[in-house]
Amino acid sequence: MPAKTTMPSVLSALAFLVSAILTLPSSVEAQKPARITGTYTNMHYVAEAGDVIGYEIKIVSTGDRFQAAVQIAEGVPGEMVVVDVQLDDGMISFSIPDSNSYAGQFRGTIENGVLKGEFLFKNGGAKKVELRRGKSYWD
Repeated sequence: MPAKTTMPSVLSALAFLVSAILTLPSSVEAQKPARITGTYTNMHYVAEAGDVIGYEIKIVSTGDRFQAAVQIAEGVPGEMVVVDVQLDDGMISFSIPDSNSYAGQFRGTIENGVLKGEFLFKNGGAKKVELRRGKSYWD
């Protein structure tokens, strides 16, 4: 007779365990950091002027950190520069070295495949950008 009274307890415990296992993947997914790697661009060709304009940032993982290839075009594509990317609580930042004509800082966030941020150039200029993840202009 004692086996009959413990059977509902065992079934209840088993149901709880199965329920916990089934909900675990969604809990783990919710805690995963957003994917930051990829190409973010608004670079495009303006046929009327024969110009290439825009910004392109390709973020890659180097194992324990991130780097980016950054290119800015204002009529003519500028020199590409490779920078170290800092990631701090969802904020992405990097510095473009003084040796580049676009020397300065970038700070932004990625949400729903869009990198939104601002370049602060050492020459005093600033530019807010909204770059979508996708194929490179050069692909």
